[in-house]
Amino acid sequence: MNRLVIAAAIASSLLVIPGCYTPTSEASSNESSEVEGMESNHPEAMGDGHHHHHHQQHQSDSHSEHSEEGHGEPQQATLAKLTVPSAIAANLPVVLGIDIQDTAGNPVSEFDIVHEKTMHLIVVSDDLQFFSHLHPTQNEAGQFQVENIFPSGGNYTLFADYKPTGDAQRVSALKTTVAGNPSPPPEMTLMRSQTLGNTQVGLMLPQEEISAGEPITIAFHLEDVQTQTMVNDLQPYLGELGHLVIVKQSDSPTEVDYIHAHPLPNHGPGHLEFMAQFPEPGNYKMWGEFNRNGEMIAAEFWVTVQ
Repeated sequence: MNRLVIAAAIASSLLVIPGCYTPTSEASSNESSEVEGMESNHPEAMGDGHHHHHHQQHQSDSHSEHSEEGHGEPQQATLAKLTVPSAIAANLPVVLGIDIQDTAGNPVSEFDIVHEKTMHLIVVSDDLQFFSHLHPTQNEAGQFQVENIFPSGGNYTLFADYKPTGDAQRVSALKTTVAGNPSPPPEMTLMRSQTLGNTQVGLMLPQEEISAGEPITIAFHLEDVQTQTMVNDLQPYLGELGHLVIVKQSDSPTEVDYIHAHPLPNHGPGHLEFMAQFPEPGNYKMWGEFNRNGEMIAAEFWVTVQ
């Protein structure tokens, strides 16, 4: 997908399927820009772990929330629009507006709650150095809005995940550009352990060589740094004990590069497993999100898929 760069404005390119269009003051302002794109269904991951692939939403228990309701129902293409000021500066708050509509231009205003929210918005820089998990809310006009701070200049992809009432869950990939030069990315490392505050997060894979198209179990061990014991104070976050977001390294990621999974039920203290299936070879970055007694932890790891 080609990037759309409009003088630090937005480019929004999507493949999703629901829609809700309602301009806000930003959307209707002369100082704002909006771009739209087609949305597409994301299949779910596999097994019991909620997987959005492409959002690879495969047949997982939690992601059956996304896809099972859509089975047998007509699939309706939709458009998603991202509205932001015509110039976005790094390190300053900006309001993001997202409108969903059908291909006839009619707003889609009714959405189901999935994992405690009507929309999940994953924001990543295209070099995958920045990650944020946001939850836009609808204003009276029906537009989803949320405030975000982009840490540096460069291109960003926003994955909007939502489920129109009576339809399947969707993922839209929206594009925007922030003025200035991006921060130089650090060298990619295949480390398998990361310490965040008082928590050490370890990544365990079933084998060193991961093959595209084959489902695998991805496990995380969370250990208390001081006691060197497995943590026993994980709390639910958005209805789950963990969330796993995976994005494939690409010049300009699209929804087919996006996976979102949730833990399998057979977890123990400080041990969580996720089921995932990488669609094609390449480098992928993973973010494991956990709530340790009110403190949010986002551990990041790179994996290479053959």
